[in-house]
Amino acid sequence: MTEIPLREHYLHFQPILSRWQDNDLNGHIASATVYGFFDSAIQSLLIERAGIDPQTGAVVAFVVSSACDFYASAAFPERLEVGVRVARLAGSSVEYQLALFQLGEGQPCAAGRVVQVFVERESNRPAVLPASLLAVLQALHG
Repeated sequence: MTEIPLREHYLHFQPILSRWQDNDLNGHIASATVYGFFDSAIQSLLIERAGIDPQTGAVVAFVVSSACDFYASAAFPERLEVGVRVARLAGSSVEYQLALFQLGEGQPCAAGRVVQVFVERESNRPAVLPASLLAVLQALHG
């Protein structure tokens, strides 16, 4: 990413409570944990707003690409939130843009992207997106 995205670029925010174990030896949240926060924000969105069941649903999403840039440190016990927007929606794939914010801050600690491909669980072939999922993704496209 070339420029730091701002809070107003995101259309959905998922609260994240940091935990003591999220800190690395340097005293800030580990980069791998930030990826976990991004994944949790996406999965919460898909479950709560689109009705996707990742355990038994007919459609399942696989991450096929991801990247992240880091701008500032965050550490336990900070309250955080992940901003989510859809950058690209094409057939059975979606590219999310995400950012980790300290509560109330305008600039993120980290920003990245995750690309998911939705497949039919039974056939493992690209899926036609269910209407509820498509509506949620289109509402976050911006």
